[in-house]
Amino acid sequence: MKEVEIFPDDPKSAECIKQLEQEIKVLSQLKHQNIVQYYGSEIVEDKFYIYLEYVHPGSINKYVHDHCGAITESVVRNFTRHILSGLAYLHSTKTIHRDIKGANLLVDASGVVKLADFGMSKHLSGQRADLSLKGSPYWMAPELMQAVMQKDNSSDLALAVDVWSLGCTIIEMFTGKAPWSEYEGAAAMFKVMKDTPPIPEALSPEGKDFLRCCFQRNPAERPSASMLLEHRFVKCSSHSGSSSSNGLKSTDMPLSPTERSEFKLDQLPVQQSLRSSKSITPDREITQRSHYKSSDLRLASRNSPRSTLETLPSLSPPRSDQNTHHPSPSSSMNRYINQEPRKLHIFR
Repeated sequence: MKEVEIFPDDPKSAECIKQLEQEIKVLSQLKHQNIVQYYGSEIVEDKFYIYLEYVHPGSINKYVHDHCGAITESVVRNFTRHILSGLAYLHSTKTIHRDIKGANLLVDASGVVKLADFGMSKHLSGQRADLSLKGSPYWMAPELMQAVMQKDNSSDLALAVDVWSLGCTIIEMFTGKAPWSEYEGAAAMFKVMKDTPPIPEALSPEGKDFLRCCFQRNPAERPSASMLLEHRFVKCSSHSGSSSSNGLKSTDMPLSPTERSEFKLDQLPVQQSLRSSKSITPDREITQRSHYKSSDLRLASRNSPRSTLETLPSLSPPRSDQNTHHPSPSSSMNRYINQEPRKLHIFR
């Protein structure tokens, strides 16, 4: 659950609410095992609550740092396959995420990765993408910056920006750092525009080839997410160990409900050279965090207590026979901003 405090008289707060509305609008139309599920939202007094699928222990970014700053290639392959699956579905709806990175990708206790944080996402319609400079610079595709400068608004190639960001995320998972993280501000943006991220030497040949596909500077030559699902980097694993019929190690395969209760992420392989001599403490329970910083948007956002959604035996989306109704978030927000009803329930 996300909990956000609202300042009705603040213009920046209104702009942030618009971004939250966009996230709700996109997520409410999506249903996929590799995309975090949206359940509903409501306004209670001066707080805005968004109810999302609870994904524990948290983001890939957190998982990487908890495992000494890097993870093995077999786990990177598995995570990449899940991300591609979510992206292929998302792109089939003509929607781009625009902020793919480790912090916006959640991994659950069975190792399933889910796309999250759709505040920057955009649904494409017609021939114009109307791309703007949104996203995180270290993971940003170079054509995003060029499109702003050159006013190239073609929607045909817009989906390719997520594929570039995926390549940057693979480097982040494998090395523990985003490409060009040693640069800041304008220097980082200049590197993104002019150079291709260095490919880690320790990657396998198929891993290097996969990244070269992601980093095609011409978006027209960049493979789609659905095409990359057929790449040998994610189709099979060259590492030793028990494998299934598709070549994946048993630790990379989905688990049954019984097995999930016994599964610990610490069982996944970690690069031996990067293991800490100290044992990793059990992952503590966390909740999803809002990515809207109060310093920028004057929104006071905090981690909420464990919500009732987390105690349910199953977090699967509501069945189609349930009569769940979600009124337009825009109309609800506008009534709140105008200081009419102080309490508005959107989620039932």
